[in-house]
Amino acid sequence: MKLSRRMFLGILPLVPGAAKARALGNRDWAFADIARQIGGVTDVSPYLIEAAEYEFVLAYGPDAKGIFVAALDTGPLLDRIADAEPALQAQAAFVATFLYTGEVVRDGVTSAKYYPWCLSWKAVTFASAPGTCGGPGFGHWENAPIPGAM
Repeated sequence: MKLSRRMFLGILPLVPGAAKARALGNRDWAFADIARQIGGVTDVSPYLIEAAEYEFVLAYGPDAKGIFVAALDTGPLLDRIADAEPALQAQAAFVATFLYTGEVVRDGVTSAKYYPWCLSWKAVTFASAPGTCGGPGFGHWENAPIPGAM
């Protein structure tokens, strides 16, 4: 079923919580909206969005999150990032890198903690993340390619 504009507008009154939260100034959704815009797609895993917010706060602190949201919440995002101070640009780059790689740095060591949900796997149509693609353990990635198959 394709969702038409008319159907979408007809559904809006059925979602009063979201409209009320925005009207009352509840900004809990703002980081998620900005992260989706930075990622460039709307169907980002809710788990990855929540993890991005969590990792952002770990890396920069809760005060930085508020400043980040206030600076990038209104207007065209690319213009806001281009006009932002270098610290905000670095934070936007952190969010983009996190969304596409699922990588985090702990004590100087980089690990791909969130890789199964990261956006790079959405961009690849011919494979899925190791460990999530069938088979035991690491999934089909455990098996070497068949010689001459490619």
